[in-house]
Amino acid sequence: MPADCLSFTVNDAFFAPIANLAEASRHSRPCPEISDGQWVLAGIQRVLEDVPSGRAFLQEHGSRFAQPPKVSNYFSSLHSQRRAAVLEDVVDGVLDQIATTGTNRLAHIPELAAYLCFAVDMHWHKAAAHDERYDGKKAAVGHCFSLQLHDQSVRHLAVGEGEHEHDMSVLQRLKPKGMRQGVPKGRRVLVVYDRAGVDLGFWKRCRHETAVYFLSRAKSNMVFEWADEHPWSPNDPRNRGVLHDQWVLSREGHRLRLIEYRDPETGREFMFLTNEPDLPPGVLAELYRRRWEVEKVFDEIKNKLGEKKAWASSQEARMIQGRFVALTYNLLVLYERRIEAAHDIHNRPEDERRARRISTLEEISTAAGRAMSSLLRTGREATQRSVKFIRWLRSSLRDRLKEETAVVHLRRLYATL
Repeated sequence: MPADCLSFTVNDAFFAPIANLAEASRHSRPCPEISDGQWVLAGIQRVLEDVPSGRAFLQEHGSRFAQPPKVSNYFSSLHSQRRAAVLEDVVDGVLDQIATTGTNRLAHIPELAAYLCFAVDMHWHKAAAHDERYDGKKAAVGHCFSLQLHDQSVRHLAVGEGEHEHDMSVLQRLKPKGMRQGVPKGRRVLVVYDRAGVDLGFWKRCRHETAVYFLSRAKSNMVFEWADEHPWSPNDPRNRGVLHDQWVLSREGHRLRLIEYRDPETGREFMFLTNEPDLPPGVLAELYRRRWEVEKVFDEIKNKLGEKKAWASSQEARMIQGRFVALTYNLLVLYERRIEAAHDIHNRPEDERRARRISTLEEISTAAGRAMSSLLRTGREATQRSVKFIRWLRSSLRDRLKEETAVVHLRRLYATL
């Protein structure tokens, strides 16, 4: 990285990925009160700052902007379809940049070169102050997010409707095309979802129409008829823990793979269900284990960024909030990688903790005489930013610190706290 880049402030470096993206959007229009670019900056800052309401955000942080938002234009902009379209273009621009970084946490599994794998799930916020009540109570607001398991980018897919809309209803509104998430033709898409998202007819449509496959756990009330054994290699170290891999038929006649897997730590057995025909069963078991990474994303959003409550009541405002949350998360991913590459700063205590966890897992599985997949020893990287990093970033942005000065403090934080 050029030496003059080190004279940038943290603000310059952190917001560099969105530079001119709002203005370049075909939906952008001149806005004398607050430009599209300043509006996007304000939305990101609101996610970053743990504040209880929009008014609190404007009072505490509004003066930091070149065009300080006013209460009237800030809240009205949250319901603007045009602003939402501008934001979508900015989100897509940042996703494109993450895709070019070359990060691929699944590169050690060569079969996945032809796939993009996503962990998808619903995340819930508390209702907004003026939300409608159902039987005297306000309903939580559901957001459907996806985490791409290769590069760790996050997408906001949909907002729940009505009173606690079921997961499958949300996915059905997205339709097979939406589940593909813009992935170009020529690659398969594998969506990993929990048992709430098992609708075999819907996933059959996804496979036939858009080459989108699913992986989940079988529900306890599902009944299958054995059809045939699925060939797999017990000698592949990635398949350790796999007990059975077979083709089955559902009551409705859907042909599926049912994989029985024993966890090496607890001895607990799991039944994985998929319509993907080719991947080794141990790889599929590993991908389902990584579904938990999207839950860690939700933990970062809720407990580290403080995004626990809906900003406003309209569906447009909720969609805008979800996109801002995903955009901010992706900027954090990019900036942490920049810090690691430019300054060789790593959260080594967390790396050491994960290494100890793997060592303990090996000891437990060996003592119990249970086989441990080789995949459990690889690709164990952090999914979420630490509280130290987020607090450091907030402080550095507020004080507009030079990056070369701020990173000295971050290095000290990682070493001593």
